[in-house]
Amino acid sequence: MNHKKPHNGETMKTWDWYTTEKTQEKQKIKTKGTWDKGLNYEVTYKMLKKDLKKLQQKPFLYKKDKKKYAYLLVFLLQLRNGCRIWEAITGMINLCINLENINWNERVIIKVRTQKRKDRELRELILPKCVNKADIETVKEEFIKIMNEVMNAETIEEKGKIRLKIVNRLGTWLSKNYGINSHSFRYAYITYLGEKGVPSQVLAKITKHQNINYIEKYTQSKLGSEILKNLGDVE
Repeated sequence: MNHKKPHNGETMKTWDWYTTEKTQEKQKIKTKGTWDKGLNYEVTYKMLKKDLKKLQQKPFLYKKDKKKYAYLLVFLLQLRNGCRIWEAITGMINLCINLENINWNERVIIKVRTQKRKDRELRELILPKCVNKADIETVKEEFIKIMNEVMNAETIEEKGKIRLKIVNRLGTWLSKNYGINSHSFRYAYITYLGEKGVPSQVLAKITKHQNINYIEKYTQSKLGSEILKNLGDVE
């Protein structure tokens, strides 16, 4: 008997680093800096995609290769969705723990907890077309380790510190290897969609910005219900 798999995003388990019910005690982590408007989305996407392809074609991966593989997937996911780095990391973890329940014949959608939102709203992330099941299988162990790093902490304060440590670890790697601040990916995507004519109200829904004033000047007036799915992948 053939069992039809559910549409992606409908029944997937959603891992969340925040496992306590005391939601109001969440540690606030301030981030410095402003928008980086100089990063070109298409150029950056092609660069990361090219480096990913090199790893995909390697017959054998050393430990440092797997680390690079895992980090590249995080940053491709972040760039493709204009999300925050921890949202991308959480997205990769969710992919790993749902690996066998995903319908890989459909466009893969992952739900993660939106950061810096008191309402703890979930947002959707779209997996880049250049990433497949084999990629997730290759790096699964790396992301299970990251998940366990957080889960092994006993208090919410400790979890928050470990989460920040992980974010800094990946951010430092990106800066060292590409000379890029990870938050620039978020605004490269916003600028990219703005140049495509996506209205600020729609952009705010996609990126989960509560204040559209931050993105309004990058948008134009064109509405599309399938924007998140259909814009962003560069062939």
